[in-house]
Amino acid sequence: MNMSSLPTEEPSGFAVRSAKSLGEVLELWWPLMKELEWNRDHDDAITHYHVARKGSNWLLVVSNESNKPEGCVVAFTYPNSTGWVGFFCVNAPYRGKGLGRALWNGLEASFRTSNTTFIGLDGVEQQVNTYRRRGFVDLALINLMTRPSLEEKPIFGEIQTLGDMKVVVDIRNVDVKALAEMDKAHTGFDRSALWTEEALFSRKDAYGLAIVSSADKTALSGYVLVRRSQHGHRVGPLYAETYVEALNLLRAATEAAMDRVGSFIAEIFGTNPNGKRLFEELGWNWAGIDYHRMWFEGRVPKEQQEGGRGAVGMFATFDAAEG
Repeated sequence: MNMSSLPTEEPSGFAVRSAKSLGEVLELWWPLMKELEWNRDHDDAITHYHVARKGSNWLLVVSNESNKPEGCVVAFTYPNSTGWVGFFCVNAPYRGKGLGRALWNGLEASFRTSNTTFIGLDGVEQQVNTYRRRGFVDLALINLMTRPSLEEKPIFGEIQTLGDMKVVVDIRNVDVKALAEMDKAHTGFDRSALWTEEALFSRKDAYGLAIVSSADKTALSGYVLVRRSQHGHRVGPLYAETYVEALNLLRAATEAAMDRVGSFIAEIFGTNPNGKRLFEELGWNWAGIDYHRMWFEGRVPKEQQEGGRGAVGMFATFDAAEG
């Protein structure tokens, strides 16, 4: 990897370092999530903290005087030389004072140290040119979709049948290694640290469904995960071998929501031509926002390129913060 670094000096009175604890992260991150209206959940920090090598890749810019973090960025690095930029944000009083530049320098250093080859991020429209100047190329769109609560808008219509050879099971009954392998097959990311009890399935709010062969319960053909969000539920990822399987998973996961008054949100992989259509069929609408999927120097994992498995089988992504 050959990231062109910005100047390395840190703003006077501040230093960039790894997070020391989940509590330290939460004290900064959760108020920012609510201020920025990113519709996350308090417990998402638990998941991302563990995947960020238990905080070592969660970078904070900290006041030397108060030792108080005022901004952060996560340099997610995965074992197969892939990486992702997440949660790049600074407290309002300190924006425009060089703290973001210092965090970005730390991010670049982390990716260089880990020899990361493929580096991606999902950026909003207003930040696209900034990321372009830093070497990222805009190559796909992630459509943000929302759905009203089941109380406000129930799901009607016939349920699609899978046939005798496939059954729907609780995602917790599926081997986590199989979940990680399918995730990698669609994204190119080796996120074995994500699909674990510690990072994800210890969360009481997280639930999901999977489709397996009725003859061989280890033969996985798709799954969907749902987590709580600030306003309801976040759906994703959603992987499936066929449109009918994806429709079954999305409908069943939506109807399984215990909170009937919470809305739904999902990030649709725009390269999949059937992504938006699938969600619209079940009463979802475009939120009026797209994320720009950008890759450093245009290098994209083959799984997310045209003809890759992600372009046909990834209907919803996990999270803009983690790819």
